[in-house]
Amino acid sequence: MLASLFIGPVVEAQTLPVPTLIEIEQARKGNPLAAYIALVERESQYRASPQFADIYPQVRLMAEEFLGIPDAGLRAMSTVEQLRRTFPPGEMPIPGGYAARHALGVIERAARRTQIVIWGEEHHLPQTRSLYEPMLRSLWKLGYRYLAAETFSDSMMLPGFRFPTFSSGFYLRDPVYASAVRVARDLGYRLIAYEETAHAPSGDQSFRDRRQAENLQARIFARDPRARVLVLAGRGHASEVTAPDGWTPMASVLKRLTGIDPFTIFAVRMGERLTPEEEDPQYRFATARGLITRPTVFVHAATGRTLGDESFDAYVFWPRQHTVDGRPDWLRTVLGRRPVDIPPALRAGNCLRLAQAFRVGEPAEAIPVDQVLLDEASRSTKLMLPAGAYWVRAIDPGGGVIAEARLRVPR
Repeated sequence: MLASLFIGPVVEAQTLPVPTLIEIEQARKGNPLAAYIALVERESQYRASPQFADIYPQVRLMAEEFLGIPDAGLRAMSTVEQLRRTFPPGEMPIPGGYAARHALGVIERAARRTQIVIWGEEHHLPQTRSLYEPMLRSLWKLGYRYLAAETFSDSMMLPGFRFPTFSSGFYLRDPVYASAVRVARDLGYRLIAYEETAHAPSGDQSFRDRRQAENLQARIFARDPRARVLVLAGRGHASEVTAPDGWTPMASVLKRLTGIDPFTIFAVRMGERLTPEEEDPQYRFATARGLITRPTVFVHAATGRTLGDESFDAYVFWPRQHTVDGRPDWLRTVLGRRPVDIPPALRAGNCLRLAQAFRVGEPAEAIPVDQVLLDEASRSTKLMLPAGAYWVRAIDPGGGVIAEARLRVPR
């Protein structure tokens, strides 16, 4: 639907910019809409480019996820070749003796017995980040004081860091992720970047993960051996075991370096997809029987063992997503956000525009607490905001401010 809004003259260019860097100056100024439009306008060129054809769909869909389009992540999982998986037809029962339990409570109990909790998210599914805020609050009460994330830039460890910006880390451009960082900072967590930026030597497929683990060891445990840490990682980097091809994921190396057995959570596999054939048979079974009404981990009643596999201690099963007021329902049911009407002045005009909500005191360069695309088909779309004071604005594709307003969301 949105692509039709960008039909126009073909963009002629001698050299295509890297998709993630297109209109980067506009994005740094708080206008990701310009970057998204530039991506769509150049789509035919990117798809014809031997250099960028494979990564273009992921970058475009990621931009749509960050702009609040509810089904963008599901489309990414279905249409990006590297992500799409299919399973045998039918269902696979949850093993006997296992019962559905609220994921947050399971994580709290496991976190008491270790110093490290490692969460494997899916980059394309903001829903897999929806437990970050409540998890940060719960773990703080248990003495966890460090938040380490694969996406963090080193600048986030500086004393003057106040809020996430375009330069803080690629996946922090997701307002859900950025808001979790605000919660961590408000609570008092120390933010730790651990990504390895050096290029891997030829043939060393484990270089990045090994260096990530070494960075965590040097930046946290070498200085504070009793530290309790929440580590946010992408996908299989959270695995505790060496892969069949010899790849040693970050979590497996960190476990060896520290001698600490982490509680590892895989949030990727047990979730909704665009088609049933892409969904895990156990997920089909559990959702068909109404067992998944909130983020869920299955726990064995007799042993207390969580349902996972040899790589991860626990799978998180996610409720199917429903769109309400133009937004995914987990923003309300998991994060506790409230639907807020967009002021009429921000809806003025007919052009595609972006409504953004910022914490009072933060500039437009900060990642918004929430943002949504507005067009003629999105008249009922609402902002989804936690309690607090906000300034909101709507901008046009060129970054021009259509209108601004103030909002307060009561507790």
